[in-house]
Amino acid sequence: MSNDQAFALPPPGGPAIVNVIQHHFNNAVRQDIFLFTSASTPGQNVLRISFFGPVGLDYDDQKSMSYTAIRDSSIASEMRHEFPGVVLSRSPYYVQNNYGPFGYATGRSRTGDTCLYAWQQIRSNANSQSAFQNRGTIQVRLRLCDAHSTEQQLLGVMYRYTITGTFPAEGWNPYDAPPKVDASLGGTESPIYPGIPSSNASQLPPALQPQTAPVIYRQATAVSMPSAARQQPVAASSPTGPIVPLPTTAAQGAKPASVVVPGPGCATTAAEGTACK
Repeated sequence: MSNDQAFALPPPGGPAIVNVIQHHFNNAVRQDIFLFTSASTPGQNVLRISFFGPVGLDYDDQKSMSYTAIRDSSIASEMRHEFPGVVLSRSPYYVQNNYGPFGYATGRSRTGDTCLYAWQQIRSNANSQSAFQNRGTIQVRLRLCDAHSTEQQLLGVMYRYTITGTFPAEGWNPYDAPPKVDASLGGTESPIYPGIPSSNASQLPPALQPQTAPVIYRQATAVSMPSAARQQPVAASSPTGPIVPLPTTAAQGAKPASVVVPGPGCATTAAEGTACK
């Protein structure tokens, strides 16, 4: 099948889809979405997704796909099959992505590759299911090994993959009913600020936190003058008269020196007339 017919897509930036193989059953459809790998560990990176639901009359003659709930014993068997010779440790933490809770295990192969195995079941709450609504189940398995990625980077694929497939049947909805609107929305005493990330985002590992553009702060540089320049007064000049020096800085506690302006070269009196020195 072509890559654009995949029931699920890895996040932007990879790993890239290499091939898609689809298997039909009379009660389900399964796709093995093979992903690019740079690891030397035996096996193929794959995102395996199974849709249980009404596949249509065209596949009535196909065999059924057995439904198995997620159990510790079945997960251990799957990991031994997917990672022969690799010891994986299950995470003790509760985690969830956009589709609900999931589990995962990580480890390192003998060749130094980082490996991850994750599993998830998407199904409506039993109380909301009926013969006409919220029916169906999706099961997801992710097998990844990479020579250059960390465990958190591989785990990021499980957080950001997208399911694109569906059954065109009324009532098939494994995602449950839409969540209720927050009671504080539109109410008083509940301010909402723009551009503020949720508190949960700050608790994610660094590789999973929302990427934001770095903020660059520029510090103003003060221009300092040499001490001599600060102490030496600048002479002021008159365009029509002699240069008059500014007063020098007086010592601390003393009055500044007064400015002496020389008299004119000629004086005029009523008795003597005009006399020049």
